Amino acid sequence: MPPSAASLDSSSRSTRRCQFQFDLKAGPSCELEACPKDGPQNWVTSLDGRIVSENCNVELRLTTKAFHIDWERVYPEATKYSVVVTVVCLLQIIFLFRQLHYTSTPALAARISLICIGHQSVLDAIICVIHLLLCAFLPQLFAAFASIAFFKLIIFIIVEMRYIVVISHGRDPQRFFSGGTNQLRQEFALLHLRFYGVLFVTLIAVYVLQAYFNYIVLLAYSYWVPQIVTNAVREVRQPFHRLYLFGMSATRLVIPLYVYGFPSNLVHIIAGERFKSNYGMCFALVLWTAVQIWILLLQQKLGPQFMVPARFLPPKYDYKRPLPRALLDKAAEEGGRPECVICYQAMNVQPFASRDYMITPCDHIFHQQCLERWMLQK
Repeated sequence: MPPSAASLDSSSRSTRRCQFQFDLKAGPSCELEACPKDGPQNWVTSLDGRIVSENCNVELRLTTKAFHIDWERVYPEATKYSVVVTVVCLLQIIFLFRQLHYTSTPALAARISLICIGHQSVLDAIICVIHLLLCAFLPQLFAAFASIAFFKLIIFIIVEMRYIVVISHGRDPQRFFSGGTNQLRQEFALLHLRFYGVLFVTLIAVYVLQAYFNYIVLLAYSYWVPQIVTNAVREVRQPFHRLYLFGMSATRLVIPLYVYGFPSNLVHIIAGERFKSNYGMCFALVLWTAVQIWILLLQQKLGPQFMVPARFLPPKYDYKRPLPRALLDKAAEEGGRPECVICYQAMNVQPFASRDYMITPCDHIFHQQCLERWMLQK
């Protein structure tokens, strides 16, 4: 039985082949006069145009760029970069453990801003993700970038996440242990969920706002600002060990200063003339970090709320108030030299003596250094 006309038409449509017409332009992405003169290896070859099929009603727009990587320059530079950043990561681990030891008690850990440590942890996680992506896109440099990603993974997953848990426990210990083991697991899971949620949102924001990358970098390196605010709100005077404060500030500047400040860095070698050094960003990062450290040191010396006008502050108790009558009578009985409640050493409370003592609301007297050290710890 001969096939019908409908079946022939269907068969012809199924075996029809699309005929494509290529309208493409290939060449360097720059004008000949503007192309770099240090060799063709820095030229970026572009392919622009369209692919059209009229009989299939298909039109494809095509824009591609390919560039040549000088591996003879990349390999030694990648090795140097890997060694330096790995040493930086090891130093950061040492600084973090020193800070953990410095805030070993719950009362000391509670003075640290969760946002401050979380901010730094997210920054380390982003650096880890970037180096993992570089491992995927440049497999020839897998060893160099994988070592950095590994150490950053240790920093933010093991050390900094542990510190976040310690701070959370210091803030509210009952919340962690009131419900037993199940409550503890739930709190840990909630902390990790919040962290990875913030990390995911941050990565999306960086991708969407990549046109404002320099401003994002400055925002990322504002990690001491939350602690400055916490110091002022909670009247915390010395939250960080100085080795941690200065060490972390210096080591965190290594990667951005390398990228922005060294003309022959790894990014410049791979990207060519499309990436240029930015010494203004180097100056801005160093200055902004120094300003944050300076404010933290001033809060330690002048008081956490030194930058807040006095009229906006609530009235405070005066620990340097005159001696109450009860203490004066007791001092007269003891020959004018009462003892510090902490160190049990005699104190000079004569009228014209220097006031190196403090009096609490319960009328107990202390040496100023003894009471400040005790309040710092407890």
